[in-house]
Amino acid sequence: MKMLKWALAAMTLSLVAACGGGGKNAGISPFNVNCTPAASAASGVACSTSSANSVDVLASTVQVGSGGDTVTITAVVKDSNNVALGNAPVTFSTNTGNITAASALTNASGIATATFSAGANRANRQATVSVKSGSASGSVVLDIVGTVVSYSGVTTVRLNDTATLPIKAVDSRGTPISGFPITVTSSLGNSLSSSSLTTDALGTAAVVYTATNSGADTLTFSAPGSSVAPVIQISAADFTFVTPALNTQIPVSTSRTVTVRYLSNNVPQVGKTVQFAATAGVMTPPAAVTDASGQASVQISSATASPAVIQATVQGDSVQATLPIAFVALTPVRLVLQASPTAIGPNPAGSSSQQSQLVATVTDAIGNPVSGATVTFTRLADPSSGNLSQASTVTGANGQATVQYIAGPLTTAADGVVIRAAVLGTGISHDIALTVNQSALFILLSTGNTISNLDEQTYKKDYVAYVTDSNGVAVPNINLTLSLLPVGYLKGTLAFSGSSWGYSSDVSVCSNEDLDADGFLDPGEDINNSGRIEPGNVAALMSSSARTGTDGRTTISFIYGEEYAPWLTVRLTARAIVAGTESSSSQTFLLSGSAADFNSQTVPPAGQTSPFGVNDCATPN
Repeated sequence: MKMLKWALAAMTLSLVAACGGGGKNAGISPFNVNCTPAASAASGVACSTSSANSVDVLASTVQVGSGGDTVTITAVVKDSNNVALGNAPVTFSTNTGNITAASALTNASGIATATFSAGANRANRQATVSVKSGSASGSVVLDIVGTVVSYSGVTTVRLNDTATLPIKAVDSRGTPISGFPITVTSSLGNSLSSSSLTTDALGTAAVVYTATNSGADTLTFSAPGSSVAPVIQISAADFTFVTPALNTQIPVSTSRTVTVRYLSNNVPQVGKTVQFAATAGVMTPPAAVTDASGQASVQISSATASPAVIQATVQGDSVQATLPIAFVALTPVRLVLQASPTAIGPNPAGSSSQQSQLVATVTDAIGNPVSGATVTFTRLADPSSGNLSQASTVTGANGQATVQYIAGPLTTAADGVVIRAAVLGTGISHDIALTVNQSALFILLSTGNTISNLDEQTYKKDYVAYVTDSNGVAVPNINLTLSLLPVGYLKGTLAFSGSSWGYSSDVSVCSNEDLDADGFLDPGEDINNSGRIEPGNVAALMSSSARTGTDGRTTISFIYGEEYAPWLTVRLTARAIVAGTESSSSQTFLLSGSAADFNSQTVPPAGQTSPFGVNDCATPN
């Protein structure tokens, strides 16, 4: 298995000799001063009576990732005739980073090795690794690389306006770097809330920027060993959205007027072409010309529910405005109630640790999540004398309402607890059964930040399932039934920004058309009228079952084509049945790709264009 591929990891693995590696003796010192009979007997090499005249230092690669990759350092100790000396004492050192697993003596071939890594300091820099034997020494210089500072904020600010500008720092493996110092300067001398920033736990920091001087302002964000310098255009123009208001909620399949106003020095700018774009929905038309009051209007609508950002740009001028909105579904048609886990143990008196999370998902007729719907939860049957954390809650933007079921002190038969979730004021409901039993199993699904390739076209991803009983003890020899089903998919394209490929502004987030997950295209499920179910099962488990080992764990592997990263969201579920009681656990995640496939501007990833197309969710392809 390899780490999530990092673009710099494709370096040669051949040994690279250090520049100026061999140093000469300042004086003769026989090795047998430090070579004891015990060391000689242990190594099988007789103590050398010769003196080290030079030390050649080599590295398996001259670059090492700042995220924790390692390099093998090899030292060859030789006498004045360039003959390798066995059992010679050696000492490894470095001016930065870590040295581990260092040999104290050379082997019979005169070779000693050590392992070098960047250590806790994840700044890009150079490290000098030195090796000394007697009075002879040598060294090799390694480049610690891969840390990137990236900017993803606005590029246009009106004169005298303020903006919050974000910065992010990640290491060679894409892991956020916390506590990283970053300085920021403005070439135009515009006001900054601080010139010294420190990244948070997510590797991010931000500065409040006030555009007091117009022109092209180069902001330089400098971190140890890396920097980025975006250009911010400062204009005297007043270019703003008139309607709709900030964060307006627009019902799906409903058109709303979008209007911008363009003034310069308070004078309306007439006859200017304004280009409109949005991260979700359709603009009709995509451009408009400003009228006598400097205003231009278009219509926007969307058949799918999702947040969106509208962007307006004046053709030929360096002015731009953005407006966040949200498309929302308002009419609930379907409710699906799920529980995780479906089997728990009883709670002793005074305890509430045995709980199951109940998630009710409310959607409209075409599968859009319905936000703002009140969902009630009721225990129709509960022999365990349990309780619910609350009787009702309101769905969020994802259409989900969540409460906790808390088991009572008594056990039940399989599926003895029945809970109903219902949309208040409608006849829409769904029931689910739970089991409260001492032999309940708990399943935890977990993964790491690694991925591999089955072949050049196929990714392979591993998850680990941990199974424990109600006391947290690992349970061996449990058979798990596995499923991997699509939850949703995305349509659009990827664009290269800064140092990696990411979503462009034309991405649509779509729900799985197979609402009942039966694999058949039922009436009302073909949202885009393509004649088939989207997205379909494009990720495949390598086995539909697994069995825990003596440590209560097992590995689950699945594969998928590289072109589907990052365009498909799936749900991995593991189920186990013991004594008629079922337990299950699920993880929902976006199919990921290896970082190396997304870090080259000249070699785009396989899925630069979504395999599901680029149109909105209601349109095929």
